[in-house]
Amino acid sequence: MRTLLSFLALLAVGAEARELSWVYVVPAAANAAGRNGTDWHTDLTLVNPQDYALPVVLQFLPTGRDNRRGVPTVTFDLYPFETLNLWDVLGPKGFNARGAVGALVVAADTDRISCPANSSRCHFAVFSRTYTVGPLPGEFGQALPGFPAPWGLDWSVRAWLPQVSNDQDFRTNLGVASLSAAFVEVGYDLLDPKGRVLSRQSTWIAPYGHAQWALSGTVTGGTVVVYLRFAPQDALLFPYASVVHQRTGDPVYVEAHMTAVGWSLQAVAARTGAGIQLPPRQPAPSFQMSR
Repeated sequence: MRTLLSFLALLAVGAEARELSWVYVVPAAANAAGRNGTDWHTDLTLVNPQDYALPVVLQFLPTGRDNRRGVPTVTFDLYPFETLNLWDVLGPKGFNARGAVGALVVAADTDRISCPANSSRCHFAVFSRTYTVGPLPGEFGQALPGFPAPWGLDWSVRAWLPQVSNDQDFRTNLGVASLSAAFVEVGYDLLDPKGRVLSRQSTWIAPYGHAQWALSGTVTGGTVVVYLRFAPQDALLFPYASVVHQRTGDPVYVEAHMTAVGWSLQAVAARTGAGIQLPPRQPAPSFQMSR
């Protein structure tokens, strides 16, 4: 019988460390009132592990719209070894987007620095926290690490979102952010704990768009499977789920697990960061940062 230590030794030999990236998607950000007295806000944190400054571009993709014509954008330098906290990033000192929900794209600014493929020259880290200041005193929150864009949902994989509940105690929101310049149809199946499909639905995501909607159907401890139905070959999506306690507003973020296991309809393609296109830029001069 193997011991825990022997399993850990095997992991140390066979597993690769999760790498940093030069471009991330934070699939959900908000500055808006929600159901049952909730009021959602997002803090964004960037960390530079390099010993030199990194030029960064930050973009907000508002939900429910076509973002091909430009999205709110700011550019700035991330200082050597700096941890930069952008509190309430969609608030009055940030993008000033009260009532808005959407996604964030955070990337090394390739207009100002060269980021060669297979190089860590532009790598940094991105984290976020989305929380509600009501209905109860205090701040409940869910951590949303920046999702490395090269590992988004494409034609080679499906995304699994486990441990979702939509019942008398919890409600679940599903969402998708897109880095595709075209409209994309996304399919999603709701599975019960025994793997039975309770419902099969789809929705359309606008170019460089974001969508979030309430899960339909009743389930406790189920799984949502997300996949592409109609999209260009280079489509890259970032699905997620948020499970919220009905009374307290306490949320839990469910990160997508990408895999080709159990799905043979598409050949598994090589997944690299080459060719990722950021949305067209539009200045947001009102953005203020305090260090």
